[in-house]
Amino acid sequence: MAHFNPAQAQPLEPLLDLVDVDITRGKRQLLCNLNLAFNAGEFIALAGENGCGKSSLLTVLGGLAPLEKGTLSFNGQPLSEISLQRLADYRAVMAQSASTPFGFLVDEILQLARHHIVESPANRHHIIGEIAEQFDITHLLSRNIQTLSGGERQRVFLSKAILQLLPISSHDSLEGKLLLLDEPTSALDLRHQKLVMQQLVSLSQQGLCIVCVSHDLNLISPYCSRMILLAEQGCIADDKPENALTIDTLARCYHTQLNLIRNLDNDVFVTH
Repeated sequence: MAHFNPAQAQPLEPLLDLVDVDITRGKRQLLCNLNLAFNAGEFIALAGENGCGKSSLLTVLGGLAPLEKGTLSFNGQPLSEISLQRLADYRAVMAQSASTPFGFLVDEILQLARHHIVESPANRHHIIGEIAEQFDITHLLSRNIQTLSGGERQRVFLSKAILQLLPISSHDSLEGKLLLLDEPTSALDLRHQKLVMQQLVSLSQQGLCIVCVSHDLNLISPYCSRMILLAEQGCIADDKPENALTIDTLARCYHTQLNLIRNLDNDVFVTH
């Protein structure tokens, strides 16, 4: 495996670059000749109908599935040439159904997220404490993960993915790092949906590139900086949410007639 050196990337290069990528599952082609670029500091929503390839694309982006056709580069280097061990420093993935078969304590799960990072126990405890507070799981740290509600588990595994990427010092940048999320708010109540979205915006403002699969267009569109709609085996819209979400693109994407409402801030909301 080639040694991964993020400094080799040119400043104007995208963090993650897909060129002519195909994705198939079994005998079914989900995406064809896909060309996308993801940049530092972007909060990108990935949306589309069930089965269109969103989760499969996220798996490929994370280097967790082989690329069948095309090229995929991370910081200017072929993703396939970066070992998973080295990639763990720069890319974290939260799967749609994150779970554990063992009764770990929440604090133990969060500790595992930083096992690859050389730091003092005091620093690790401090960083875990900060993230636990930000995602409202401090009161869960001593709980068995298997006793938590679905929404509580989601916040724990989201925190774990973020802890994997956080630098030792708060003075260090998150630029050059990638967070891939698959439906991270599907089980959350309204308060925690808002809290998670606000925290993700804050992380993207610190340079982290976030790609988030979501079916809840009305939740994510006011917060994300960019929205990608997948349909017809490709990308049919890639723009700011207020530009990507149109009557035409929604009809093509979801094969039904939907309506749009715009508020005074030009935020777009989808309704039946």
